[in-house]
Amino acid sequence: MSNSLPKLSNHVPKETPIRFYFLHWRFDCEKDELWNCETHSATKLEPQVARLLTIFLTQQGQVISREKLNDTLWPNTIVEANSLYQLLTKLRKELKDNARSPNYIKTVPKKGYLFLPEISSDSQRSTFTPNYDNQCEKANLPDLVAPLHTHLKNKLLKHCWTLLFTTGACFSAIAFFSTTPAQVSPPSYERHDITYDLGVEFNIAAHQDHDLLAYVEKFNTLEITDKSGKKRFKKTFDTRIAHPTWHPYEEKLAFWQYKKDACILHIGNSRAEILHSSDPIPCHFITPPSWKSANELVLTITEKHGKKAYLYRHKHNQLIKLPLPKEPEESYIGAVRAWEGKIYYLIVDAKFHSRLVSLDGKVHMAWAFPVWLFNFDPAQQSIISNDGSAHHNLIGKYRNGQTYPVFATTQGIFTSLSVDNSGDVYTAAESWQVNIRDEYNLPIFSSSSIDYLPVTNKLGETVFMSRRTGYCEIYLHSGNEVKQLSFHKGHEYVDFLTWDPMLSKILANRDRFLVLYDRADVLTNFHSQHQKPLKQFGWRTNHTVWSTDGMSVNTFDLDGHLLSKTNFESDFIIYHTEDKSWIVIKDGTLYRATSLINFEEQKQVLAKLPQEALNVIKNPRLKNGELFWQSAWSKTDLIWKISLNAPYKVTNIKKEPLIWHYDIAPDGALLVAKMESVESDIKLIKPQTNLTK
Repeated sequence: MSNSLPKLSNHVPKETPIRFYFLHWRFDCEKDELWNCETHSATKLEPQVARLLTIFLTQQGQVISREKLNDTLWPNTIVEANSLYQLLTKLRKELKDNARSPNYIKTVPKKGYLFLPEISSDSQRSTFTPNYDNQCEKANLPDLVAPLHTHLKNKLLKHCWTLLFTTGACFSAIAFFSTTPAQVSPPSYERHDITYDLGVEFNIAAHQDHDLLAYVEKFNTLEITDKSGKKRFKKTFDTRIAHPTWHPYEEKLAFWQYKKDACILHIGNSRAEILHSSDPIPCHFITPPSWKSANELVLTITEKHGKKAYLYRHKHNQLIKLPLPKEPEESYIGAVRAWEGKIYYLIVDAKFHSRLVSLDGKVHMAWAFPVWLFNFDPAQQSIISNDGSAHHNLIGKYRNGQTYPVFATTQGIFTSLSVDNSGDVYTAAESWQVNIRDEYNLPIFSSSSIDYLPVTNKLGETVFMSRRTGYCEIYLHSGNEVKQLSFHKGHEYVDFLTWDPMLSKILANRDRFLVLYDRADVLTNFHSQHQKPLKQFGWRTNHTVWSTDGMSVNTFDLDGHLLSKTNFESDFIIYHTEDKSWIVIKDGTLYRATSLINFEEQKQVLAKLPQEALNVIKNPRLKNGELFWQSAWSKTDLIWKISLNAPYKVTNIKKEPLIWHYDIAPDGALLVAKMESVESDIKLIKPQTNLTK
């Protein structure tokens, strides 16, 4: 038996697609798609997970060593020891396999791994067992069986009987699915780069009918072009603008402008002339508006306590809050104009599952991962969105549940999405470089991360977070070496890192969990017991930690036992371990108090803060008796400083766009973390069926 592995290609010629069949699974290694015959569902595997499965399927019956797997998956590359383990864990999770009593991947001690099921491929179908064929026919594999019409009717009738729905409701559901094709043949796509001048272009919007594109260039210029990229008109503003959206029929577009601590909605024409501007609307961030009618738009506005949806009637300058069908712990993401010109709302629940709903609460589509980038494809009558992989590839989904790949990016991340009536997808793919530098301004770590959070201690050691393609990694820079402490796929950012008073442990978060590290590894993690995402956390003593979601403050011992819970609402809070006091911002004033329970009686006024220092507060630091924090004003980033000893003077020490984060060196020097190289280009992802038209 040989352990040699073939050189596997990531791309398979379209004329000879390779598909493998085992138990109740079908794997298409051209599309990296795993189909479950029992649940009639498809999963788009991450590229490396798909490559690992392909190795097992092409080497079935052979024990494959760790060395062979590492050499094939990461040729000529030094990888972390747990990288293969991470891939195996993901693949086992997709197959619902148990490492201790495996049905698929068996660990052979000191030798490697063995794939257990019998396998067949397309070229072997004539010799494949009849039992498997019968099983797949019953499971209704999409390209091997007749339409799902009868199956869906029976399944829905059974479901209606189980849930005691009315007969009328059952027949309505059957009628809906009977008009939906059981299996649709989605298009294949090709990418085209639309040529623009060098610069940063993003927030792309394509008109559904007319030969018009709109996008934002260099943050404050609205560009109007045709769909080949030929420039027509532009308008430059004094502050940042974002998210142009064309009217579905008319040559009008709506877009946002950040102005101080508010946002203004502008409506313009195809010549970039402003026809209407709203009153300033208080906001932290905004997302693309959705046209409901000629005079009405649905606006999604991020406020202090999360995103809210509003109906805006621009002729009357009237703003009405919409009653979204969601629970308090769920998050509203945004709205989209889709089927029959109606507006639908995207909700993500506490388990990071997504659903597209109408205001009556009816679910029209669901995903098992958080969707954050989405739009409607009129040609396919589908929703195009990010997928659940670390790379956030683009996928399409029909109302019958069928998914299909649209496009994958090998560098950067898709940040905006627009589709016209022909099914042409326009998107902006952004990439950037962040250099983490030492006190001599020399790079110690280079990353294409979408977030970066450094915290330096008095010994000169820096712990930092780098988030690339969906993975949250914690690193320690000490003694001219960079060491990785964790590797974790999470749906939310690591919001904060902090050293304990003795400089022996590090506190961070993963989603709503608190995580403790030492200089080598993860020590423990536990749930923060907050209903909302964490806003801040830190150390009380060497043996206790605290956290807040802006509504309550919890304290824990290092084993995760809840010691206290105090209802306390604040915009900003941090604990000063040296003088054992809380530093709090409430109602525009900075206070100090030794207790939160008796805060009103004990509070000491330190300073009244300027309005610019209060908008979108984040990233506090306590260093050498001084408090630092970050805010935003007209979407420009500012860093502030105040001494905690009299006189309490507030000073703005930095003001510029795109400050990712910052750090304070042991000598008090300000180190700013910026995206040093930003590239963002508009790409056309075109259905191949359109190329011959």
